[in-house]
Amino acid sequence: MLQFIIRRTLSMLATFFVVSVIIFLMMHAIPGGPFDGYEMPLPDNIKAKLMAQLGLDKPLWEQYLRYMWGVFHLDFGVPYQSPGETVMGLIAHAWVPSLVLGGLGVLIGAPIGILLGMAAALNRNSWIDYLASGIATLGLTIPVFVISTLLILVFAVWLHWTPASGWGEPRRWILPIMAYAAVPLATYARYARSAMLDTLNKPFVTVLRAKGLSERRIIFQHVLRNSAIPMITIFLPMFVGIATGSIFVEAIFRVPGLGAYFVSSIQKRDYPLEMALMLMISALFCISYLISDILYALLNPRIRLGGKAR
Repeated sequence: MLQFIIRRTLSMLATFFVVSVIIFLMMHAIPGGPFDGYEMPLPDNIKAKLMAQLGLDKPLWEQYLRYMWGVFHLDFGVPYQSPGETVMGLIAHAWVPSLVLGGLGVLIGAPIGILLGMAAALNRNSWIDYLASGIATLGLTIPVFVISTLLILVFAVWLHWTPASGWGEPRRWILPIMAYAAVPLATYARYARSAMLDTLNKPFVTVLRAKGLSERRIIFQHVLRNSAIPMITIFLPMFVGIATGSIFVEAIFRVPGLGAYFVSSIQKRDYPLEMALMLMISALFCISYLISDILYALLNPRIRLGGKAR
């Protein structure tokens, strides 16, 4: 297991390095600079002075090394669009709404999806199965901005149950959380149904039934545990993907989260902020996959690590 963790960690570091190079080159390949696009363009001498102060007049390789040196010291620089604060301070402030709403969406949607998938698998080819499969299909095929718009139309405009948008009081969180929960609910309903149907067809289930074990005990002590592996492996990456902000959900519900900064940092050529956002997400995804792989191995001792049976 230790060798497995070391290999995964080294692979994670290599991935992080490659991603950082690609993001850096792509950001600087966008035409224009952080001081272009204003209604009143800056004079060339002032622009050159600002570029020199920020180190943007240096070769790209030098800019990259200087930036990554700061990253290793947890210094992500100052955002060009908000020079009065640091990049980390801006992200920490904006991440709270995204983390709260996205996290609650996953924590609510995933259990409901698992229950739907279980009900569908245990009642295969029944109306329950068709209903659960239909919900999963709709949740995965309908774009999230359409779901968000429909939620506002039904619950805010027609029924007047909740506010349409905003951030602050908890009742304004209801619709964004429902929008965030749609994808994990549909995903887990699909995975749970498929995994449980596959496990129910295994020979050991037939043996357990022949031994006289109750169906309830077989389902909850054996089938569900063996079906949990694929569901656990997607939980952390899904949590990271949703909890780091959605451009569409936050724009529609006017949530002051991270989602808006992904667009504004590109439009304004805010290199430090965009690099920090992408590196943060890359690191979180790498860590989530590492933890998922470790849990995957712990839950199923039969898994071969490095091609050798343990």
